[in-house]
Amino acid sequence: MQNVMTERRQDQRENISEPVLICPCDPGYSEEVCTTLNMSRNGIYFATTTGHYFPGMNVIVTLNFHPDNPMQQEYIGDVVRLERLEDSKWGVAIRILMPYHPEAWHVTSDNPVL
Repeated sequence: MQNVMTERRQDQRENISEPVLICPCDPGYSEEVCTTLNMSRNGIYFATTTGHYFPGMNVIVTLNFHPDNPMQQEYIGDVVRLERLEDSKWGVAIRILMPYHPEAWHVTSDNPVL
């Protein structure tokens, strides 16, 4: 019997190598800087030796990451796919869900969160 895979991607992927900072929302997991293998308007795919990613994991992604650039845009995303690669690496696909605005998440006297 032949298995047929259905393509679920909505946007075309481009082979773009760009540094990204991946910060799991759970502080029990460490952040890391990786290089994308490909990207689309709503997702990224990168290789890592870190084995703590899992489908459904929420992350904050900083695209085109450079430590000295204060104007970088951060996004909330979730891991949608993992693939075992060569050399003990994992391929990780992340769906970009929305821009991340940390100031909207902090409790202050001007911005109380109920």
